[in-house]
Amino acid sequence: MPEDLIVITCASGQQASHLIPHLLPKYSLRLVVHSSNSHSRLSQLYPSAEVVQADLAEPAQCVPLLHGATTVYHVGPPLHPHETEIGYNMIDAAVRETARPGNTFAHFVYSSVLNPQFRKLLNHDRKRYVEEYLLESGLNFTILNPADFMDMKFPVQDWMAVENDGTPVKWPNITGHNTKSSVTALADLGEIGAKVIREREVHYQAQYPLCSTMPLKPGDVMQAASKAIARELVVDDLSVEAATNLLLTLTRGSLDKVDPRDRDGAERLILFYRRRGLQGNPGVMRWLLGREPTSVQQYLEGQMQKYREGNEKLALKTMKTDSFE
Repeated sequence: MPEDLIVITCASGQQASHLIPHLLPKYSLRLVVHSSNSHSRLSQLYPSAEVVQADLAEPAQCVPLLHGATTVYHVGPPLHPHETEIGYNMIDAAVRETARPGNTFAHFVYSSVLNPQFRKLLNHDRKRYVEEYLLESGLNFTILNPADFMDMKFPVQDWMAVENDGTPVKWPNITGHNTKSSVTALADLGEIGAKVIREREVHYQAQYPLCSTMPLKPGDVMQAASKAIARELVVDDLSVEAATNLLLTLTRGSLDKVDPRDRDGAERLILFYRRRGLQGNPGVMRWLLGREPTSVQQYLEGQMQKYREGNEKLALKTMKTDSFE
């Protein structure tokens, strides 16, 4: 309903950026971020939304976040050593909200991970505990289980932005280019997240494994991407240490304040993915979307189009800046 208030955690991340456009302006949004920089950026980007800075590791800060909310879309901080406790805090806050007289709380949507059963993976295991806690909470819930994000794994626009001086473009590979894994397009996940929020009751007590593709080798995607952008792409297989540093930089922004426990989780992820991958099936995604999920080729073409459009906008902006208008 338009009067519903939707709370989104980790609202400055990639998942939220693909979910929010489906919800505005139909719903009131409360976007929860951790840093002042994210607060400033999202306040400018979504002026009609309420942006709140909070530390989700503090239970007392979680309770007011859900006051008056109808739905929460909870994304835990990636590879965070306290991700389980943060999930518990948000679930406890939701339970407390349902006990408040006059509350309208109806739905806890949890974005987890594909195959949280893998206890060897700390980031999966932490989410497994959150799922169990949610199942026992008595709340109406939906659990989404996406695979690795296609958009992070294959940064096509970054490849296209590399100056074409005739040398190959290097792809720093984190998880191994010959191990098959399924991937999830963020556009598909955002569309399904909005569908679950909008349709609500029909998704209560459901758990959805969400893959856009069958298992595939990253090396095969590289070949397709190389052909699509007409540039030679070469895989740069990183050492475990270098891959860990890159993964933590992608998820933390820098290595300055990385907790050693963050590094434990990242190292286990890299070793596991290189040996076994993370494999799933796109059948549930297809059913929920009512169409074929985004294929690798569609993703490549879409990213190329966005890159060209971005360059055109930059050119127009430059022209206007240099004119007398």
